[in-house]
Amino acid sequence: MFFDFKFWRFLLNQRELTDRMEGSAMKGFRWRVAGLFLSAAVLYALMDMWGIGTRGLTPIAVTGAEETFALRRILTLAAAILMSVLYTAFHVYGVAFILHKLTNVEYRKLVVLQLFVTAILLLEKAVVFAIFLISGAATPVSPLSFGPLASTFLTYPFLIYFLNQLSVGTALVVAYQFRFIRQLLPEAGRSLLWILLGLQVLMALAVSLYGMIPAERLFTELFGGGGTVE
Repeated sequence: MFFDFKFWRFLLNQRELTDRMEGSAMKGFRWRVAGLFLSAAVLYALMDMWGIGTRGLTPIAVTGAEETFALRRILTLAAAILMSVLYTAFHVYGVAFILHKLTNVEYRKLVVLQLFVTAILLLEKAVVFAIFLISGAATPVSPLSFGPLASTFLTYPFLIYFLNQLSVGTALVVAYQFRFIRQLLPEAGRSLLWILLGLQVLMALAVSLYGMIPAERLFTELFGGGGTVE
């Protein structure tokens, strides 16, 4: 048997979705996945065009090297779109695989779960971007996370980056994952919650460590930098 996968209908109706997935195949799911990837690419492209994450281009713009600046803008836009693809693929398929190994829930069902989870994360990014647009300025920490609070009394960048990853979206994701998996594994209890919380903490640590890496300086040292801009 087949049933139509409707994103907004099943987003808040997990019980109906999990019941229908038992012994039935979905129609239209791949189109929803493609739409998620497209939405992520558009969001990341808009953030890049507005200037988020492009602070390193300021010295080039000041020097008046228009051709170099234009080329770098194109490259950063392409990199942003590529990052959106990697981000979405990891959260949809990578996290689903990790949860499959940790909980023994069927991988296909966890991919469906992670489609909703990734949409929640992208929605949070869109809300933060809208706040930046309204305020006319961007900050290195999300206003929906513990990052702003941490930056007021902490001086260690690693801790600020780490707490910045713990946000409203993180709480919603853990709650959503816990409720969805409990529909599939009624016997799962507090151990499942610890698994989900631990996974979020590990991912926050990984992102924090990545944020501490001076990627641009290492790239320049490795390849010797570009030509002198006059």
